Amino acid sequence: EPTTAPTQAPTEEPAPTVGKVKNISRDSYDSDRCLLNWDKVPGADGYYVYYLNADDHKNFSRFADVKTNSCNVKPLRQGTQYHFKVSAYIKHNGKIIEGEPTLKKTATQPAQVTGLTKWRSSNVLEMEWDYNYRATGYRIYRTVGGVESLYKVIRGNRNTSFTDKSVTQGRFYKYRVKSFRELYDTSYSSDAGSIMFRAGLCGPDYSITSRLGRVNLTWNANRYATHYEVYYSTSPNNSTFVKLFTTPRLYYNTTKLTPGKTYYFRVRPIYVDSDGTVTGTSNKKSAKVTSTAYGDYVGDTYIEISIDQQHMWAYKNGRQVESTEIVTGNKGDNDTPKGYYEILSKSTDIYLNGAGYSSFVNYWMAFIGSSYGIHDSSWRSSYGNPIYKGNGSHGCVNTPYYAVQNIYYSIPTGSPVIIY
Repeated sequence: EPTTAPTQAPTEEPAPTVGKVKNISRDSYDSDRCLLNWDKVPGADGYYVYYLNADDHKNFSRFADVKTNSCNVKPLRQGTQYHFKVSAYIKHNGKIIEGEPTLKKTATQPAQVTGLTKWRSSNVLEMEWDYNYRATGYRIYRTVGGVESLYKVIRGNRNTSFTDKSVTQGRFYKYRVKSFRELYDTSYSSDAGSIMFRAGLCGPDYSITSRLGRVNLTWNANRYATHYEVYYSTSPNNSTFVKLFTTPRLYYNTTKLTPGKTYYFRVRPIYVDSDGTVTGTSNKKSAKVTSTAYGDYVGDTYIEISIDQQHMWAYKNGRQVESTEIVTGNKGDNDTPKGYYEILSKSTDIYLNGAGYSSFVNYWMAFIGSSYGIHDSSWRSSYGNPIYKGNGSHGCVNTPYYAVQNIYYSIPTGSPVIIY
């Protein structure tokens, strides 16, 4: 009887073995990304990259399917610990066969320190910066005389200020502040925020007054400053101040402001040279604008004289027609009287006579009897501060020729003269 040879069941080709990823490295040090590289796995068709925010979550998520042995994982959170898994895979008979993943633990760098602010710049230097919730602490580097060193390590991310008492007034100090986070026996540092001080460049003491619809600021000199910046705001909120002016002088007068409204001001000394600008600290003061002077209404046509600022302004019908430096009475001996006066009389080409002198002037405007007035002074070659402190007048207001000529013909007799 014929026999039939038994049939043999077909054999399945065994699934290939997928090699394991080795030597995962992180090749960038940024606060918002991680560039991962690893050794190529022979025969691999691609790689799966998974990630886990180990500070906030427990489960991995697949980030990418890449064909090369590199992956830039972004965007990530600053100063955060991340766990990455990378596995190789091959395609076989229409299926994906994934190998065993390899784990890499690392962290992003903390974000750069922001909000560096000066609070004191005198015989001590004080600064503060914004809080970094991911940081372990902060490192402060100080440069003095061109040499930088790690100066202070602050542990605890809530301590966001630093005071340096080991300084010499007049010297320059640069500070760089880095936040850091310690994980896995590694310290992850941020880029540095930097700030420059000149010790002693502190906000000056200044007076602030209002009259005639303006605010007048006068301050003491800071010996380490070359200029001063004036800021103002209609709110006491420190973030709303706007710069008005930069000046080498020791005073500033605003334009006409809204009567009855309160304005806030800051005066900040700065040091400027060929290497740049170093700013100091400032003090905040306020003034409520008043349109009167010495309690009386003035009107739109008047002369305004500041003894502290050694300056005079003339207004006609509300428009400024003159602004000039002057020299008033010699301080302490022949002080020009302060107060509310009027132009009593006007003359040209006259002699002013006093004890031991007789001076010819082209223009004369008396405001107290015939003893005090505004006039030109051909014997002077310069005007303004601080001439009146030692070489002032006998009490009159000495004025440059062209300025007094303009005022003489612009401001009529009877107009107010306000001296303060």
